[in-house]
Order: sequence, then C-alpha cells, then structure tokens
Amino acid sequence: MGIIFPSEAVASRWDGALQARLRRAPLEQYLRKSGIAPSPPGTSQDSDNIARASVSLVEAGLKIYFKDRADGLAMDQEGTVGHLACLISHALAELIGQPEAWRIAALVSATRLLTPWIGLNAAACASASAARGFQQGWRAAASARDARISQLASSSVLEESTAAPAELSARIAELLDLPVETGFARAAGSS
Repeated sequence: MGIIFPSEAVASRWDGALQARLRRAPLEQYLRKSGIAPSPPGTSQDSDNIARASVSLVEAGLKIYFKDRADGLAMDQEGTVGHLACLISHALAELIGQPEAWRIAALVSATRLLTPWIGLNAAACASASAARGFQQGWRAAASARDARISQLASSSVLEESTAAPAELSARIAELLDLPVETGFARAAGSS
C-alpha cells in the first residue's frame, strides 16, 4: 500500500476549488431554504445563484409594499426596483467572493422583477439602464440606506434567523413608498 501525493499545482487547484465551494455554500443553502433550486455547476453558476437570491429578496419587499394596494408599479418605481436589484446583487457577489458577477446577476434579476409590470423588452432596457447608472454612480452616491440594504441582504443569506430578511423586506417597501424625486437619484440619494 502506498500513499500518492498530488503535485503542488494540483493541490493548489484543489484548495482553490474548495475555497470557492465554501464561499458559495451560504448562498446555495439560502436558495435551498427558500425553495429555489441552485444553479447547476458551470460558468454562470455564481451569477445565476446571485440573480435567484436577489429576485427572492426583492420580491419579498414588493409583496409587503403591494399587500394592501390595488395599483401596480408606478413608472418612477421601475428605477428603484432596478437599483435594488443592482444593490443586492452587488452585496451578494461580494459575499461569495465573486465581485465581477454582480452585473450579470443584476441585469437578470432586474429584468425578471420588472417583466410582469412592463414586459420583457422594456424590462431588459430598464435593467440595463439601472445597471449602467449603478455602476457609474454607486460609490459616489451610496447612502446610509443603501449600505444598510446591502448589509441586510448579506445577513439574510448568512444568518439562520428571520430578522434580517424581515427588516430587508420592510426597508424595500419603505424605499418604494418614498415620494418621487428624479429617476436614479431617488434610489441613490442621501438618507
């Protein structure tokens, strides 16, 4: 009987794969807990899982907002929903150590969230606009409200308690209920 040791290159690849798997685990666990199937392994696995979780988190806030309302999503709220999808996707991408995956996840999640209200083509355009605006102005215009939403999104995925998801849903509903200002500035403005 002999022991075979892998080469240093193979061992480092295995270690890197293990570390990536460990970073993804909380997000995949959150998806399973929410009754959402995680994306199968592949090149788009991370962005798909981030998009699925972002849609789930924003939809929970939308449900609270529309609970006692008969009206639909107002035109000025489309940018806010797009901004929220970008913000939460960015936070989750940072959480799993894949910061470049946020943009595709944000585009997909914003489109999925807006499609029932404005249709697929308009939703795709609105999500592209939100992602472009978010990428250009997020760091400069980030507010304490945005920081708290990002923190709550990460905590919703990491923690077992329901306190963070409940607070996140309430904050999303509050944000949608704010008086109308101008487009992206409404979501990105100071608190």
